Amino acid sequence: MKKWIGVAAAIIVAGSVLLFAANGWCASGCHKHGKPEKIGAGYDLKLVMDKKDTINVNAAITVANSSEKSLKDVGFYLVPNAMNSAETPFYEYGDAALKISSISVNGEKADYQLDNNELLVDLEESLEPQSTVEVEINYKMRLPEYGMRLSQVENNYYLAHWYPMLGIYKDGWVIEDYDPKGESYDTGYGKYKVSYRLPKEYLVATSAEDGQIAPADSGTVEGENIKDFYMALLDPEEWETERIQADDTELRVFVPTGSGILETTAEMAADAYSYFEERIGDNPNRELDIIANDGYMEYPNVIEVASEREALESVLIHEIAHQWFYYLVTNDPFRESWLDESLTEFTSALYISDQNGDADSGFRDAAFAEEAYPTERYANIPLDDFEETAYYSTIYGKIPMLLKEFFEANGGAEAAFEFLSAYYNEFQYEQVDSETFKQFFEGYFEEDQSEFLDSWLK
Repeated sequence: MKKWIGVAAAIIVAGSVLLFAANGWCASGCHKHGKPEKIGAGYDLKLVMDKKDTINVNAAITVANSSEKSLKDVGFYLVPNAMNSAETPFYEYGDAALKISSISVNGEKADYQLDNNELLVDLEESLEPQSTVEVEINYKMRLPEYGMRLSQVENNYYLAHWYPMLGIYKDGWVIEDYDPKGESYDTGYGKYKVSYRLPKEYLVATSAEDGQIAPADSGTVEGENIKDFYMALLDPEEWETERIQADDTELRVFVPTGSGILETTAEMAADAYSYFEERIGDNPNRELDIIANDGYMEYPNVIEVASEREALESVLIHEIAHQWFYYLVTNDPFRESWLDESLTEFTSALYISDQNGDADSGFRDAAFAEEAYPTERYANIPLDDFEETAYYSTIYGKIPMLLKEFFEANGGAEAAFEFLSAYYNEFQYEQVDSETFKQFFEGYFEEDQSEFLDSWLK
C-alpha cells in the first residue's frame, strides 16, 4: 500500500488430511518452512445490497482443524466493527456501521464475543484435530463514506476486509486490534464462492476471475488460493474500461471517465506485469483488475491506483509488484510489514530504474521517504510500535535503500532480480517471517551475512 500527497509524489506511504490442496486450500502442508498455518477455511459468501445502500452478508465458513490441538472457539477478523472512533480512538475516517443478526455453528445458535475487530465464536463441542465445523455469520453493514479501504464514494463501493476473515492460529488465535496506518489483519489462503445481488447494475471487479467487463446486478464468482477477497461495485456511467493481455493474464483496467489515462495505464501495466513474470517468476493467476480510484492499495488479483498521470507510474508499478510480494509470497503485515512493503518498493524501484536506463531514478521516492522523517533501527517490529512517520520512512525508505546498497556491492540489479526470483519460487503460497528470510538470504549467498541483516532486523 502506498499513499501519495502532492504532484511532487511526496510519500506519506499511507497498504494433511484436511489440507484440501487439490481444491485450493492451504491449511497445512503448503508450508515447507517455519511454523505452518494449522487452520484453514473455505468461504461461501452471499452479499445482498438494498436500495438504501445497506449490505446484508451471509457468510458460511467451513473451518478445517489440521493442527494437533482441540479448539474451543474459532477466531475471525471482523474489521468493519472496528472502523469507528469508539472502537478505534485514533480512527479519522467515516464510520462503518455493522450489526450481527445471528451466528450459528453446524446449524445451532452459538455464543460469541466481539471486541474491536476480533470475533470469537464459541464451540459447544471442541473442534478436534482432523475435523471440520461450519460457522455461519449473518450481519448488516453500511460502508463509511470516503472510508479507509472499505468505502462508499458516491455511487461506487469498495469492499475490502468486508467479511469475517479466519485468523491465524499459533497456540491460540492471533488477532490484533485494527490499526489503519497499515494492514493489521492477517489471514491465510482460502477457497471462495461469492454470490451477489444488487439493486441495479454495476461493473464488478473481484479477487476471483470475473471475465468480460459488463454491468451486472447479480452473479457468482469462485476462486482458490486467495489470501483475502476484495470486491468493487462501480457505477458504469463513471468509468472507462479496457482489457489488455500480459502473457497469460488479462488485465482489466477501470479509470474515471474523461481522465485521459486509460491507454497509458493499460500499456504501462501490461509492460510491468510481463517484466515481473520474466524476471521474478510466473504468476499463476489469469486476471488482474486495475482500478484508478486513488486507493493506492493491493489485494489478491486487484489493485487500486492513481487517477492522475503525475502519480500513475510509481503507484501502479508498486501495486503490481505486490501481486508477487504480499499475495503469492505472504507475511504477517502487523509484525513483518517490511517483507511485503519494503520488498515491493525495492522491486518496483528496480523496474523503474531499468526502464529509465540508470541505477537511481526508481529509488527517488524511497530516498525521499528515508530522509523525510527519523527512521527506526529495526524493520521487523509490530505496527503499533511504530510512530506513523517512522513507519513510512523506515518501511518505504530505509529498507529499500539498504537493499539497493547491498546489491550494488553484490552484482547490481541483475543479481537482485535473481535473488528475488529464487525467493519467490522457494516460498510461493507460504507465509514468511524475518527469521526465515534471514536463513534463506544467508543460504543463498553461501556466507555469513549477519552483520548486514542484524543491523536492521531483530
